[in-house]
Amino acid sequence: MRTVQLRQSVEVGPRDCATQWGNDGLDVLSTPTILGTMERLCVEALAPTLQVGEMTVGTGVEMSHTAAALLGESVIYHVEASIDGRRIDVTFTVTGSDQTIISRGRHSRATVDAERFKQKLGLLPA
Repeated sequence: MRTVQLRQSVEVGPRDCATQWGNDGLDVLSTPTILGTMERLCVEALAPTLQVGEMTVGTGVEMSHTAAALLGESVIYHVEASIDGRRIDVTFTVTGSDQTIISRGRHSRATVDAERFKQKLGLLPA
């Protein structure tokens, strides 16, 4: 089993806020942004572990979002992925500048053959 980690600081911008998801006037980091950023960081962290022609895909997520991060605040995303064959188990946290845990959770991913996966979805010719 291999483990990879990635930590990244991100400033909460206007496109990251709950106002983008219908919560007018709520200029705080949104749950969809947390999930999207976490997914992007997983892809980035796992890329060096893949063989040519492989990619990873998400298969499940469980998370809590228990504190707010205001527009302009820097937050730190930390992802840690344990790789066991094609199965990948990820834990993640998002921490505020004052060390408050904003979100945490678990994410499952799988390594797949990119071409076969895209063909199955009809994104490439068979």
